[in-house]
Amino acid sequence: MADTPVAANDPACPSQDFTRFLQRFADPADDRVRLRYTSDPLEYEVPMHTVRDDHEGLAPTHVVLEQGAARLKRFSYRYLAAFNLFVPSPVSRDPAALEHMRAGTYNAPTRIEAIDDNGQRVTFGSDAERDTYTFARRYGCWMLTRASNLRD
Repeated sequence: MADTPVAANDPACPSQDFTRFLQRFADPADDRVRLRYTSDPLEYEVPMHTVRDDHEGLAPTHVVLEQGAARLKRFSYRYLAAFNLFVPSPVSRDPAALEHMRAGTYNAPTRIEAIDDNGQRVTFGSDAERDTYTFARRYGCWMLTRASNLRD
């Protein structure tokens, strides 16, 4: 299955504003946006040492093409509208974690940056513990095209 073409005026695109799109994309209650707007296959980048023991002299990272349902597991954050924040998935139901969310201290640090005329890069987490997602403009909406988990 390849990327699904979507008309520029397709009402299924939740927003032309990327921040709003990302919030809908990360909705924990409705995965239809993630399903429709995640490339198939999705490029998934990991450190080479997590793939091979004999990684000396090889490229520092390895890219796998994830297909089907497996690709949807690679976006691991959810947006909680009630708290206006992104949290790691699965969303915690722990009372202490919910209290941190209410206090505003449990937000995954988020950086959104334009990478060219047609793309956005989203980074969650700190330098040592970060996940990066690349979105491109395709078929009149945003499409997740690459997920990078470069944690050790």
